[in-house]
Amino acid sequence: MPKDKTETNTRITRFMREEFLTYGYEKASLNRISAKAGITTAALYKHFKGKEDMFRYLVQDTLDDFRKLSSNGQSEMGIEAYDPFACDWAMIWMDFIYAHYEGMKLLICCAEGSSYASFEEDLIEMEARGNKAYAEEMQKAGKAAKPITDVQWHILSTAYVHLIFEAVRHDMTKAEAEEHARFVSELLYPGWKEIFGI
Repeated sequence: MPKDKTETNTRITRFMREEFLTYGYEKASLNRISAKAGITTAALYKHFKGKEDMFRYLVQDTLDDFRKLSSNGQSEMGIEAYDPFACDWAMIWMDFIYAHYEGMKLLICCAEGSSYASFEEDLIEMEARGNKAYAEEMQKAGKAAKPITDVQWHILSTAYVHLIFEAVRHDMTKAEAEEHARFVSELLYPGWKEIFGI
């Protein structure tokens, strides 16, 4: 983490964000960052320990807010009256993504080679576990939820998460992303409702 909040650190942060967004984690160059910031690479290490530390700094706020949003959604699943379609989660995700766009772009498109490279796959696994648990609760409540395999849960969750993140991969505007979210909802929600027995 940075050791100060000086103008130099602000300048370094701007250029390292630009570097990671342009080249991705693996090809990002500390030499380029330091040159653009007008300091030596040795001086750069006085602010950050290395590439991983820099990348962590850039995505930490996004990750913290992401965990809050995810935990809120997961905690509601245990409530008997919970209806996952009472609100449009595809649109909620889009609102979150565009409120944290650079952080999400880094995590989705630029993290290969960093400790955050599995961000999307981790989310897919979390979604699969949560949806399976909710379906099991629906079965216990006497709903006609369809039993499906763990592999099928993984495939369904992969399709959903990947479709949502396509907005970032294709650099959609917020308006385009909202239209895309409506498309995802119309495409997938009827099938999800049938699986859950709703």
